[in-house]
Amino acid sequence: MTSFSKHYFETLKNSVLTITGLSNIAPADCKMLENQILEKTKQRVSETTLKRIYGFAYSKFNPSMFTLNTLSRYCDYEGWDDFCKKQEAESVKQSSTTVDWDLLKANAGKITSFTLQAIKNKTGVPYPQTIRRQFIDDHFAAFLRGSYTATVFAAPAGYGKTVALCHWIDEKIQQNSHDIVLFFSSSALMNVFLSGRDLNDWMLGLLGYSIEEDIVALLDVKQRKEGRFFLIVDGVDEHMFKNDQFQLIMNQLIDIFSFYQSHEWFKLVLTMRSSTWINYSHMIEMEQSPWFEGFFSSHSQPSNVPLFSVQEIKELCLKINPAIKNFIAVNVVENFNHPLYFQFYYKQHKKNFSLNDADHVSVYELISNFVLNKVYMGQYSADKIYLIQAIVEQMSFANGVFEASKLKLINLIKQYSHAYLELLSIGFIRELNTSSDFEYRTLIEFSNDHFLEFSISRYLLRKNDNLFNIDLINIINQYFTGERKLSILKWSIIYAIKSGQQESFQLLSQTRLATSEKSNLIIFLGDLLEKELGTLKDTETLIQYFKQDCSDELFDYLFGLEFINNDYAKTLHTLLKFELSEKKTILVYTGLATISILRLDINKLEDYLKIMSGFGATNYFEFSVNPLKCINTIYQYLKYGVVNKEFFKELTRFYFRPPLNLEASASNDLIFLLAAHSLKLCNRPLKTLRFIAVLEKYYHLPNNATSVYGFFLNRIKTEEYLALGEIKKAMSLYFELDEAYRKTEGAFTPLMITSFNCIKIIVSFNNRQLSLADDTLEEWANLIINEMDYKLSRVYMFAFLLRNQNAVKHPPEKVYKHISYMFLKTMSEAGLRPDIFLKQNSFIS
Repeated sequence: MTSFSKHYFETLKNSVLTITGLSNIAPADCKMLENQILEKTKQRVSETTLKRIYGFAYSKFNPSMFTLNTLSRYCDYEGWDDFCKKQEAESVKQSSTTVDWDLLKANAGKITSFTLQAIKNKTGVPYPQTIRRQFIDDHFAAFLRGSYTATVFAAPAGYGKTVALCHWIDEKIQQNSHDIVLFFSSSALMNVFLSGRDLNDWMLGLLGYSIEEDIVALLDVKQRKEGRFFLIVDGVDEHMFKNDQFQLIMNQLIDIFSFYQSHEWFKLVLTMRSSTWINYSHMIEMEQSPWFEGFFSSHSQPSNVPLFSVQEIKELCLKINPAIKNFIAVNVVENFNHPLYFQFYYKQHKKNFSLNDADHVSVYELISNFVLNKVYMGQYSADKIYLIQAIVEQMSFANGVFEASKLKLINLIKQYSHAYLELLSIGFIRELNTSSDFEYRTLIEFSNDHFLEFSISRYLLRKNDNLFNIDLINIINQYFTGERKLSILKWSIIYAIKSGQQESFQLLSQTRLATSEKSNLIIFLGDLLEKELGTLKDTETLIQYFKQDCSDELFDYLFGLEFINNDYAKTLHTLLKFELSEKKTILVYTGLATISILRLDINKLEDYLKIMSGFGATNYFEFSVNPLKCINTIYQYLKYGVVNKEFFKELTRFYFRPPLNLEASASNDLIFLLAAHSLKLCNRPLKTLRFIAVLEKYYHLPNNATSVYGFFLNRIKTEEYLALGEIKKAMSLYFELDEAYRKTEGAFTPLMITSFNCIKIIVSFNNRQLSLADDTLEEWANLIINEMDYKLSRVYMFAFLLRNQNAVKHPPEKVYKHISYMFLKTMSEAGLRPDIFLKQNSFIS
C-alpha cells in the first residue's frame, strides 16, 4: 500500500476538478461534486469531507484510504496505489526530458493557483470585495530595486498581510511575465516532516522534479529570459509548529536563502507575525545580509504592514457596497483602521453594509464578539479564562509593566498547554523573547491594547466581586492614566450596564480624567446607553433606570460647553430619555441649541427655540441668566442681523445687582459663558469685561487658563482687551492660554482647540511683536478650512481675515479669493447674510 503523499494528493485534487470540469471550486460546488462521485463510483465522499479536502473546513488529519481510493477511481484509476505509481512513472518520464523555465513556471503556477484559491475562500471579507494596498507595491518596488535576496512582511495577527500579498500575486500572474511565483502557506510545510525530506528537496518534488536534480541547473540564462523565481511562504509562525519543528523549518528556510543568495533571479518572501520576527530575526540579521526588512514602525512591536488609511477604508466600503454615499466622521472611522476589526464589523453587518451605523461603542462590541467566540466558547474556555487572569496577575500596574514572565507561568502553561496554544494561535496573546547573553527573558503579552485593557478590566472586576463601585474607581485612578485608563473605564462601564449596575454611574464624577478624556467618555456613554435602550432584550433594569430624574452628580458630569461637538448631541438626546426636571430639560435643550449655533444649523436652532419657548416663564426664574433669551438673542443676530437690546439691559442689571451665593456648576458655566459671548454682539468690550468681572467676584474665579471655565473666560477677555487697544493685558492673557495649550494640548477638546486657534490668529493680526509674514495667511486659511469643524468659527475667522487685509503688506490675491469664496459658500449653505459678519468686529468664535 502506498503511503500518503501530499504532492500526489494535490495532483489528485486537481485531477478531480479537471474531470468535473471545474477550473476553481467554491463551497457550493462540493454538494454537486459529492453527487457526481457517487454516480460514477457508487461510493460516497460526503460534502463535509470534500469541504475539508479543498480547505473550506478545518481538518486535523489526512484523508482516509477510502477517500483516496474513491477519488482515484473517480479519476479513472484503479485506486490510490495505481494513481501514485502512474504519477511516479510520469515523474520519471518528465525528468528524463529536457526541463525548461516554462515547464517550471507551469508547475509552480498550479500550486500557486491552488494556494490562492484556498486563501480566497477563507477571507473574512469576500476576496472580490477586498482592495489592493499601496504599501505592498511600494515594499516590492524597493525590494526589487536593491540587491536583496529575501524580504519579510511582519505584523500582528489580523493586519491583512496575506490578503494584500494575494492581490500582488494575482497582479503578477496577470502580467504574464517570465517571472515564476511559487506560493504556499506554512501549513503545507508540515508535509516536510511527514515526508522526512529536506525542505529544498521537498520543494523540488512539489514542482515535479526528482531529488537529485538541482534547480540551478534547470535555470540557465537563455531559458529564464530575465525572469525571476519568487518563493513565497505565508504564515511562517512558531505557534503553527512544535518548537523543534519550527526551529528546523527556520533553519531550512535560511539554508535555502544561503544557497540561492548568490543568484539574483531567486527571491524569497516570508510573512509572519511581529512576535515571530522579534524572536527569530537574530537568525537572519547578519552584517551585509541581503534581507530587505521594509519600513518597520517601532522596535517594541515591529510592523512593516500599515493599518488601513481613511482613504482605504472608504475604498473598501465602496467596493463592498457601491450604494454608500455618506461616510461617518474620521474620529469614528479610524476605529476600523485595523483590518481585523473591519472584518468583524463586516461579518455582523453583511446585509446592506455601511459604516454609517458605527459609533464609539462599535469597536468594543467587535472585541466582545471576538472574545465570546474565540475565548469564552468552545474547548478549553475555562482554562483560557484562567490563563488570561494569571497573565494579568503577573503584571505590575504600579510600575507600568503590562507583560508577564513566561518562566513564572511555566507550570500553568504546561498544565493548560492546549488552552495556551489556542490563545497564541488566535492572536490573543504573543510571546516575545528578549533574552540577552546573561539572562533568559521571554515575555507573554496581549497582542493589542484592546485585548489587554479588556482583560485588565475583567480582572479588576473579578477582584472587586464584579461590582462597579467607588473601590473600583479608586483602583483605576491609582494605577492607570491616559488612553489605557479611559479604555479600562469603558470596559467596566459596559459590564456595569450589562449587569444592571447603572445606578453607580454617578460615581463617574470621581474619575480623574483630562478634559478631552472626559469628553471622549461622555460621548461613549451616550452611544452605549442609546444602543442598549434600542435592543429588545435584557433592558428592563435600564428602562426602570431612565424612569427617574438623572442625579445631579451624573447630570453635572455629563454637561459642559467644552464637550460640544456633533457626537455630543447624541449624548444630550440620551439625557432626554430620563424623566428630567424642567430645569434640567431646559439646560439640555440649551446645549442642543448651542450645538446648532456652532453648526450654523438655523432650522434645528428654530426647532429648539420653539421647544424652549414652550416652558412657562416661571421655569426660567430658577436661572440667574435666562438661557432662552440668550439663545434667542444670538438667533436674531444670525438670522436678521438684529441686536436684542432688551436682553443686554437685563445683563446690565445682572452685573449691577448680581445674585448672591451663585452655585458653581457645569450648567451655570455654560449659561454664563453663553451670556459673555452674547455680549460681544454689542461691540462694547467694556460691557463684556464688566460682566466677566462680576462673575469672577460673585460666581467663582476662573482659577487659571488650564481650567475649562477659565480657558473660555480668558479667551473672551483677550479679544476684548485687543479691541480696546490694551495690548499688554491682552498679550499677558494670551501667553497664559498659549502655555496651557502647549502643556496640556492633548487634554483640550475640539471646541477648545478651535477657540484657541481663533485667538491665535486674531492676536497675530493685532500684535506687532508677532510679525505676520505674507505667506502666513495661506497657513491660517488652511487651518480654518481643514481643522475648524465648527462652521460658526470658520465663517467668523474668514470674515476677520477679509476685514483685516490691510494688516498684510502684500495681500496674496489668490489666497484672499479662496477665503472669500469659502466664506460666501458657507454662508449661502447656512442661508445667512454675509454682511452680518463683515460689518461686525466681535462675535462668538
